[in-house]
Amino acid sequence: MPSASFQTQGRLLQELGERLVARADVALTELIKNAYDADATECEVEFGDGQLIVRDDGHGMTEEEFLSKWMQIATPDKQRNRLSRKFERNVTGSKGIGRFAVRFLGKRLELETIAASGGEILKLKVTFDWAAIDKRPELQKVKIPYTLSSTRPNERVGTTLKISGLRSPNEETITKDLRTSLLSIAHPYAGLEKGRFDRRIQSDADPGFNILLPGPDEDDESDLTSAILDNAFAKLTIDCRKSYVEFSILDNRDRKLLKRRIERRSQLENGFFADIRYFPRRKGMFVGRGVDGRKAWKWIGNNENNGIGIVDHGFRIRPYGFGEDDWLQLSYDAAHRSRDWRSPFTMVKMPQDAKSNAKANPMLYLPGFHQLIGAVFVESDPAQTSHAKDLTPSMDREGFVDNEGFRELRDLVRAGLELLAYVDHREQRKNEERRREEEASEFRKDLDAAVDFIESVPGLAVRDRRQVVARFEQLSADLEEKEEYYRIGTQKLEMMGLLGVMAGFITHEMDRVLHDLKDLLRKTKQLEKKDKTLAKIRARIESSLATVSGQLDYATAFVGSVHASAEDPGEYSARGTAMMIKNRLQSFYEERGVDVSVDIRREVRVPNVPKALYHGVAMNLFTNALKAAVGGESASKDPRVVIKSWNEKGKHIFEVADNGIGIPPSIEKRIWDPLFTTTSSGEFNPLGSGMGLGLTLVKKLVGDVGGSIRLVTPPPEFSTCFRVEFPISD
Repeated sequence: MPSASFQTQGRLLQELGERLVARADVALTELIKNAYDADATECEVEFGDGQLIVRDDGHGMTEEEFLSKWMQIATPDKQRNRLSRKFERNVTGSKGIGRFAVRFLGKRLELETIAASGGEILKLKVTFDWAAIDKRPELQKVKIPYTLSSTRPNERVGTTLKISGLRSPNEETITKDLRTSLLSIAHPYAGLEKGRFDRRIQSDADPGFNILLPGPDEDDESDLTSAILDNAFAKLTIDCRKSYVEFSILDNRDRKLLKRRIERRSQLENGFFADIRYFPRRKGMFVGRGVDGRKAWKWIGNNENNGIGIVDHGFRIRPYGFGEDDWLQLSYDAAHRSRDWRSPFTMVKMPQDAKSNAKANPMLYLPGFHQLIGAVFVESDPAQTSHAKDLTPSMDREGFVDNEGFRELRDLVRAGLELLAYVDHREQRKNEERRREEEASEFRKDLDAAVDFIESVPGLAVRDRRQVVARFEQLSADLEEKEEYYRIGTQKLEMMGLLGVMAGFITHEMDRVLHDLKDLLRKTKQLEKKDKTLAKIRARIESSLATVSGQLDYATAFVGSVHASAEDPGEYSARGTAMMIKNRLQSFYEERGVDVSVDIRREVRVPNVPKALYHGVAMNLFTNALKAAVGGESASKDPRVVIKSWNEKGKHIFEVADNGIGIPPSIEKRIWDPLFTTTSSGEFNPLGSGMGLGLTLVKKLVGDVGGSIRLVTPPPEFSTCFRVEFPISD
């Protein structure tokens, strides 16, 4: 049987160099990584005489290693041996093709490597003329001559690469650009906590790794950097392990603002550790901290310093955190004023109302790209020895493959930043409350001082003095009452907001509960043949299930209409809305003998009012009427509620009337105040006590769309009637 084999042309090396590496700094980084993997303590990069020189003091290559590793494309050696031979460093290479980065940098390579072999120190020299190799039709038949010679016993081992025919002949520009970029890649994030990925703690025998670059030495800013990082407004750390992830947030006084641990299985075999510092531009950030604020903000504003990068095996990875890269979508959400959490972890653990106002929405406190300085430290699995879902570098050495592992890392880091936004929002509101209390305290002191002054005025009549003092004392009492009123009101409004969020969450979760109940009913029906008493139990469960299902259908529709509230609802049936609300509470009012009637003609249409708003207003007024009709010791023995609606003179009118205990004239004005409630808990109020916020919210929502709500004279035989009027636009 005939067979065939793959053939490779000489220009394959050009393809590898050109396509796998797209930037000079990335190409040079691959060569520096090779020096690191060879247990070098120093790697020097030089430019001069039209060539680039990369020299290290690693263990070099023996002849056998040169032939079996360097001369083999995509050798699996670093996949098999994940630790370096001398210092047991975690090797950074993977597929043995990083060396072809030199093909990207220049047209010619002179390689000289000195290594110990069989008790001798041998030097191997070889030259690669890439242009000549490119022209050969069969790569496997290209012969590359090399020389092997003995050296002095004390000759320093290591490898030197001399690259000529450079891609860019402008050495000055290359030197300046590459120096800055290489320093950020090879020596990233001094002063940040690296957790278990710190090279210094991986081996006591490892003396470290230093890179010498051409160009003038820049001013040493290590002290300034440490001082700035130590005085960040907040420090976020994320420790992701195989079985859990832990978030921690501290302020610049090491006060714990948040610590949360989530038990979960990770796709990342080695997990990750992140240290992110937050610098919001706020007054007095560095006052009294031993840091020059002007220098600090200048340093923070430098794009070479800010952002969140990723460091893999000790080397920073492009493009994350470089320039305007937005891998965490911070800039995108800031530009779009997004009010929804993006990370699925935050959505579940920290549900919030995305429609809340700006001051109440923590998402709008999400840190910006230029307010953050931090890094995520990882050890990827380039060889995919664990599984294909783990963090895997892309073939072009820029970034990671967009697989489940990378998406998990991105979502968890984003979750940490959203938790930071939540904590910042919470702390800022606490500070506002503290300032209000301080201002109120100062005002009370001023009132007391005014009283003391007035009492000390000799020419003021006793009667006048008493009147003025009494007035000031009343002002002080009113202030205290308003403060308590505000405190309780704020607390309850926040609770109501959370209830709205949880309602949406519970609506979603109830689907699963109902599915289980239906399954239970099917099994109960099968057992009825053996136990006839189960028939009554099943009937009761079916009745309850039908009620809950109806409530859930309504809640689901309501939540959906909230999300669609920004859209034009058009006109819809007023009677249909009223009947839907009536049916939702049918079992309640029928059990208590309440006569509920809907007096709305079928042709009556609701004008351009958001459905969620109209439903919410109608449901609130209806439940209030039911409470009044059946609650209280003086409740009517023949409770009735009527719902009416009609259109007249450019208005849509909606009314709810009941024959309950009514509202005394003395408190009619107060029913619109937050916290004021006419219902109470206990046996006479089966629907439960109100929080005193329903009518407040109804009045605000109706007013927001140009409508109004008021108490009107009730129809005959009724005691209370609320009327809502919405304008009908032309």
